[in-house]
Amino acid sequence: MNDLVNTFSEVNNLGRLIRGMREARSVSVNDLVRATGLSRSMISKFERGQTDIQLSSMIKIFSAMSLTLDDLCHARLFDEFLMNELCEKAYQFQNDHIVLKQILDEICSRDFLIRQEEILKLILQTLLNSNRGLPSEVENYFDNLDGIWSFDTYLALLAEPFLTQRIHLRIAKELAQYQGYRPKIINTAYHVFVH
Repeated sequence: MNDLVNTFSEVNNLGRLIRGMREARSVSVNDLVRATGLSRSMISKFERGQTDIQLSSMIKIFSAMSLTLDDLCHARLFDEFLMNELCEKAYQFQNDHIVLKQILDEICSRDFLIRQEEILKLILQTLLNSNRGLPSEVENYFDNLDGIWSFDTYLALLAEPFLTQRIHLRIAKELAQYQGYRPKIINTAYHVFVH
């Protein structure tokens, strides 16, 4: 239940951010209604954190306010996404077994892990016991990626010393597709895997 509360707090934060930007730009709720086609009631309730809205409605608001996903990240809106934080922390402290053990304990304490979280768990177990070798599930994970996102990039960087040459090349191929703008962590991985 705690994850649901955290998720709704992110929705509240997003509503407050939209309201703050709207007011800072002297845009009225009625202006936003005209620009998006959404109801005044829906926008007002969303800004006050009284309701969630559909993704399609949120995209209309982002577009009307000229907000990008980068803007949302810079606003530190998604700070409570625990697995992303743990994965980034594991990368930052990949040589500190005490920190890695704490992260692994945190992951193991969760009731349910989705696939990429299980992969993070397996990679951490390998980092803590490098004699054991990387489980085949990790290689299968990277072998079946159709794109590489920030979370996957952290996983790849953590697992890189243990990956086979074939998977190393597979990840390099995925990273090479990101021409032009790339988030900082993908740039880092690009230099590790492609150069």
